[in-house]
Amino acid sequence: MKISMCKRVSCRFFAVTALCFLSFVSCKKEKLDVINDNRPVTENRPNSNTRIVNLSDFNQVIANGDSLTSFVVLHPLNPGNHKYPGTSYFPTDGRLTKIWTVPRDLFDQKEEADLTFAARFYQGFGLNHDFKVKVDNSYEQPKDYFLLPSLFMNGQPEVVALTRAMTSPTKPDHFKIRIVNLGGTIKNPAIGMNGPQENLVGPISLAYADGTLVNQKTSAIAASQISSDYIELPYGTYQFKILLADGRPLPSLGSGRFEYGLIDLPTSTIPKDYAKSTNFTYAPIQDFQPGGVYTIVVTPQRFNYFSNELNETVSAYQNSFQIITDIAAPTNQSYLRIQGVNAYKDQSIGFRVDGKVIASGIGFGKGSNYSVFTQKQYDIEAIDATGNVLATIKQELRSNQNYTLWLYPDRNGKAQLLLISNDLSGTLPLPAEDDGTYSRLAFKFFFFNRFLNLSASNPYITFTLPNGQPFGNSGNVNLQPGIPSINMPYTNVNIMANPYAIMAYRSKPDVIPGVWADDIDVLQSTEFIANKSLYTTIGRPLPAFEPGIYTVALIGKSGSGSSDKEKARMIIIKHNK
Repeated sequence: MKISMCKRVSCRFFAVTALCFLSFVSCKKEKLDVINDNRPVTENRPNSNTRIVNLSDFNQVIANGDSLTSFVVLHPLNPGNHKYPGTSYFPTDGRLTKIWTVPRDLFDQKEEADLTFAARFYQGFGLNHDFKVKVDNSYEQPKDYFLLPSLFMNGQPEVVALTRAMTSPTKPDHFKIRIVNLGGTIKNPAIGMNGPQENLVGPISLAYADGTLVNQKTSAIAASQISSDYIELPYGTYQFKILLADGRPLPSLGSGRFEYGLIDLPTSTIPKDYAKSTNFTYAPIQDFQPGGVYTIVVTPQRFNYFSNELNETVSAYQNSFQIITDIAAPTNQSYLRIQGVNAYKDQSIGFRVDGKVIASGIGFGKGSNYSVFTQKQYDIEAIDATGNVLATIKQELRSNQNYTLWLYPDRNGKAQLLLISNDLSGTLPLPAEDDGTYSRLAFKFFFFNRFLNLSASNPYITFTLPNGQPFGNSGNVNLQPGIPSINMPYTNVNIMANPYAIMAYRSKPDVIPGVWADDIDVLQSTEFIANKSLYTTIGRPLPAFEPGIYTVALIGKSGSGSSDKEKARMIIIKHNK
């Protein structure tokens, strides 16, 4: 009886325990991570194929009677005068941007939208400058609506609609580009201390940095024609210029430095002060990546100029160009560019990459054009005119890099190959915060020099300014043959600098700069100008140099036994076009 009673108690105990366990399990809830959505805009708002390109001073927009911007105007002297409240369509600051892709939800069933653009400022001209335009959206043909500063020019309406490309280049290692002429005659042109404002009106042409016209299809584009066709060019780093028929260049409105927004009225060049000019016409140096599509548009933009001896400034509009991205290029994970330079001896040489000749007939001190390859390991050879191999290396070449192959002699006169990756980014490292926030200083208009010693008869070379004055950083000090500097190798020269000279000194590890190598010709800064007629033809003085990315290399032999053709000298190789 007792045993039976114990069994019943035991069974009841286990039953109660199991029931409690099940009740605890059933009450247990799954714990989900709490995710805060901090996006300024959380609506699903797809874009249309229609863009607004704001080339005027409009900062507010109304769509179908509804304000999309904040219409807030802050006092310019109050604290936080730049902190405009955001809106759903413009979350950053509630103001119309330069390029605005119109959201699809603003179009009606006919794919049309009524937009009103306005300019609202605390003070100044154009406080109540509003105008309306009906825009449409097409899924077959993207379209841009250019808002023009018609208040300040004649010959153009307030808005111009223009179709843009919807396809990438046919060649995957190329980009597409066109030019659009929306220029006009400036109303009430200014008169400064140096003379009246020049008239930059007429057909325009796309040119490289040295003034060479790019293509017939992008030449002599009149305002009545509006736009050229798109052309395809190999990807790379370019400094495009826009020239009138007489060769005068149009400026671009620069950023990054106050001086880049200044012009000398009679020449549209960057001034040093009210009486002197740098003779530079601002044109940005920019990467054009494979697969990208770009438009260069010309229309008046607002510049400043010096109005008196105190260097006080006044604004004026002038026809200028700017670069707009139509289709953003994907990250370049495939292609690279490579060129070769003959620093060996006075004979024609060439280069082969995996058996493919990329250059031939390169004279002493000359460089080849660039060739495009894909990322992988290559067998690279330098060959003479008959195809005999002079030197060879095996090297992994990486995508999105720019390489230069240097063929030079060692102490025994044997040919050697030196492969250098060129930095075309236009950035310089800075003393940074611990987190690297301010670790780079980026430029769009710059003059970077890298120095090499490829002269075996000069064990140590230091490059200086006249009289041994230091030039830049340590990247040009005590350079040994065939050993490039890798710690901050580029010297940045201020655009405002006067013409100067580069000298070579024979130094030692413990003696800097050393003794002037008077047998090596001094290199004048004006020798960096590839085509001096670009300036002299239009009756203008030469600038101190020409912006870009360069390598200055000492090549040849010093001492007795060297011929005049192989005498030690400095050469210049430019890496952008």
